[in-house]
Amino acid sequence: MSASSTFFTLVVLYFSLSSGIFATEEGKYPVNGEDSIDWNLAQKRVSMLSQMGFHPFLMPLIMKNRDLLNLSKKQIKAFMDWRNKYRVPLIHAMNQIINERTTFQRIALSPETSEEVLLAKQEEIFRLHKKVLRYQLSCRRNILDTFTPEQWDDFRFLLIENGYELD
Repeated sequence: MSASSTFFTLVVLYFSLSSGIFATEEGKYPVNGEDSIDWNLAQKRVSMLSQMGFHPFLMPLIMKNRDLLNLSKKQIKAFMDWRNKYRVPLIHAMNQIINERTTFQRIALSPETSEEVLLAKQEEIFRLHKKVLRYQLSCRRNILDTFTPEQWDDFRFLLIENGYELD
């Protein structure tokens, strides 16, 4: 399996709730009787995807710990609405990064490829990373706007427990 197809599979498994992984096993959490995702599996896969950028993917940790964070149905809906709005363009942008990185590596090994072409290709990859970061920042804004101060304090504790370094 190629890097692109592996990445696409990981991203689809992470973001694809519309097809639903229904709550029948430990680690899966139903939402308002609708579809659910295996947030334990999602967290493992997102940690692999996080190597592509700087901002962490926070939603799996939040959803896995929604009871501990005392999320209301309204808050969960706000997170699910965000996901439903942005998951397709986010997946598309992340897949473009993988494709462009693969292309970059391939053309970089050709003696016919000029430095200017490689610099332009790298700029395109940076542009796509910035696009993904904008989606991640939008998710962060959604979290900041949705959490209560108490939930934010509890979430900071979860982040520390999960190996995030905070100031």
